[in-house]
Amino acid sequence: MSGSGNSGWNAPSYEAIVRALFENYESIYDIDVETSEYRCYHESDSYSELKIESSGEDFFATLISNVPKVVFPEDREYVCRMLRKEAVLEGLEKEKYYSFVYRLMLDGRPVYHKIRAVVETVGQRKHIMLGVRNVDETIEQEKAHTKALSAMHRKERNHMEAILASAEVYLEANLTKDLVLERSPYMLAGNGSRAVEIPFLGEPLLYSRFNSWISENLVVEKREQYEKMSRRETLISAFEQGEKRVSVYFSLSHGGAEIQPCREVFYLYRDDDTGDVMSFCVVYDLTEQQRRRKELRDLENELRMSRIRNFTSQMQPHFLYNALASIQEIVLDDPEYAAELLGDFTVHLRSCVRAMASDDPVPFAQELANIKAYVNIEKMRFGEKLKVRFEIGAEDFPILPLSIQPLVENAIRHGIYERGTRGGTVTVRSSEEPKAWTVTVEDDGVGFDRERFMSDMASGKKDSTGLKNIIFRLDKVMNAKVSIQSEAGTGTRITVSVPKGGFDG
Repeated sequence: MSGSGNSGWNAPSYEAIVRALFENYESIYDIDVETSEYRCYHESDSYSELKIESSGEDFFATLISNVPKVVFPEDREYVCRMLRKEAVLEGLEKEKYYSFVYRLMLDGRPVYHKIRAVVETVGQRKHIMLGVRNVDETIEQEKAHTKALSAMHRKERNHMEAILASAEVYLEANLTKDLVLERSPYMLAGNGSRAVEIPFLGEPLLYSRFNSWISENLVVEKREQYEKMSRRETLISAFEQGEKRVSVYFSLSHGGAEIQPCREVFYLYRDDDTGDVMSFCVVYDLTEQQRRRKELRDLENELRMSRIRNFTSQMQPHFLYNALASIQEIVLDDPEYAAELLGDFTVHLRSCVRAMASDDPVPFAQELANIKAYVNIEKMRFGEKLKVRFEIGAEDFPILPLSIQPLVENAIRHGIYERGTRGGTVTVRSSEEPKAWTVTVEDDGVGFDRERFMSDMASGKKDSTGLKNIIFRLDKVMNAKVSIQSEAGTGTRITVSVPKGGFDG
């Protein structure tokens, strides 16, 4: 392989950086777009066992020829189609990244891997940077979560059918004549296992009297709503307006027992012989249903958090490649400055790696160090048109990793850089208040219409997945709130408020 000066492959610092950056990848390839020549910068031990050539004259031909040796049989045709040079270049013309998931055969079993590629200019030539990553554990975890979620949905459906088939209390009444025709001898209260005997309320038993006794002696939550919806006049009026079923939610308790959530359903019909309006009502115990719904919500949140952590672990390849290319340009002219930037690059990289491993809160001072490292790299690339001020009044408090740094990145990229040569200033502030710590990221950039932005974000018209994930993570893990203020042509301010003692940290 020739390794010309324009290719960038002869720069030892560039190779060292790539090796350090992608140590969590199975293999990293640098492919010359024009000639298809390639070089492998890094191979893990397990990937080396596949014995795929680490350099050569035609990456695409070499990889496709190796497909029958290493790819899971069911995925071979798909991989060959996706790894054609024309398909890769066409995909990169449409999107910044070209990626797909397939299975390699390792130790006799299929293991999920992901190929991800970008196009970058190295020297004076265009290169495809292509990484192969083992994603087997992530995919298996997501499959397990999805299976558990599906099982939970099936359980809930079965549980609801069981509830509908076994009402706790029943009552049949002639609403027109205000008479109870038949009823359960007991009313369940407390934890669902304790029965309350209904006392003698006269003969014949009036529906209105029976209903009043239940309301006064057993209903402890939503009593006013229960009295209104279960009143015979309400039920008759509903039936005459075409309603065949009316329901009301409330809670029962008796003698200090545990509160029991309930739902009463009134099935309304007319007696064919007399024309009277009748009601057959049943009371369902919702204790188990509510417990299962909470369990289902917790599982859904766990699955969503898992996906968010996976999103957080994607380390912005376009930024990393651009930073590497910029450092490469100055490494010979100013090696001392290049060394400082590599130190900043390492700080930022470590923060990304930590965020992959855990979403546990870290000291704000640690997040601040990552922000400053990121800012130094951006200043290297964009010079004096970017100014960043730090007004730090508090550092000793917890914050989620990679929760504030992306806000600074958004302020720089979407607020300041869009001002062009005028540039602008980003200010990062932190302070301690009686009940919370606050962090503010403010810029004097182009700003935006906040109401339209929030509407587009909620409806999915605007691609704001990163901001939505940050808001969700801060809320679910730390009970923290995020407020957004912006004005077109003036700038944007985002404030994060972290309550003291408001989370399990």
